[in-house]
Amino acid sequence: MQPQPAFEGAHSDFGLVGDSPQIQNVLRIIKKLSRDTSPILILGESGVGKELVARAVHQVSPLAAKVFLPVDAATLVGSLMESELFGHVKGAFTGAIGNQGLVRSADGGTLFLDEIGELTPPAQAKLLRLLQEQEVRPVGSAQPVKVNVRILAATNRDLEQAIKDGSFRDDLYYRLKVVTIRVPPLRERKSDILPLARHFVAKYAMQPVSVSDTVIERFLDYPWPGNVRELENTVRRMVALQSKSVLREKDLPTAFQRRGLPRSNGGDEAATILPLSEVERRHILRAVEHVKGDLQAAAHLLGIGKTTLYRKLRQYNTEEAKEQGRLFG
Repeated sequence: MQPQPAFEGAHSDFGLVGDSPQIQNVLRIIKKLSRDTSPILILGESGVGKELVARAVHQVSPLAAKVFLPVDAATLVGSLMESELFGHVKGAFTGAIGNQGLVRSADGGTLFLDEIGELTPPAQAKLLRLLQEQEVRPVGSAQPVKVNVRILAATNRDLEQAIKDGSFRDDLYYRLKVVTIRVPPLRERKSDILPLARHFVAKYAMQPVSVSDTVIERFLDYPWPGNVRELENTVRRMVALQSKSVLREKDLPTAFQRRGLPRSNGGDEAATILPLSEVERRHILRAVEHVKGDLQAAAHLLGIGKTTLYRKLRQYNTEEAKEQGRLFG
């Protein structure tokens, strides 16, 4: 029997995949910023997709046609951080030949500073001046240089605690957080796991791929400490190592423990192989049955909006959807 395609792609806006209320709220905030060029602070754990959010903010902004330059502050050497960001003049230090710096490279567009909490105190002071005066002073120069750049910043650190510890400037913090966007971890939006898995398999698979229901159960049960980045890397690895166009439990990384899931009598090889869309359908219908048809309760249990749940039930042509149609249609 030929395996059925498990993944047919997933709905996404700006590359942000998911129907959960949390990610939809992030998308609503992004779309409200379409006429704005204020600084934005993006908060979230490592691997949640903060750069994707920053790119989306840039894409909807009046600067969309201009440069978007991402910079990971954690990779900048402390002693050279100022010159890397703000430039230096020839002779500013031994071997210096002159460099305009990353800020001026993004002039007219958007500079995305990831891991903003890693900036040194001198770099923080210069970034504050940039936000206040729209100018930078290259290392070794007495003359400031005007620059027009939007700053988007991100961090997985608690900046308020860093302020208390004296490692981050409070005035810079308040300048950056004109708007704050929090990107939730994957464990808080489990309903996005299957759509994200579909998205990544479609991205990396060169042929139709199916998945065992055991793997899907493991995906839904796993806490994903590395968030979306870990899910993407897991799917990519499994696709690369797959046999017979099927993702099986044996293809999972060793970090995945059984976490209390019962093993089938015939092992994973004997497990039923279903399209992921069918696994999702059964999971949703099981939740509706569990709450005796209360769609509000089912949506809360699944971690999705009631409108999303109703749309899926209409696709399945269920009695619950028909009843909603009679009531409201």
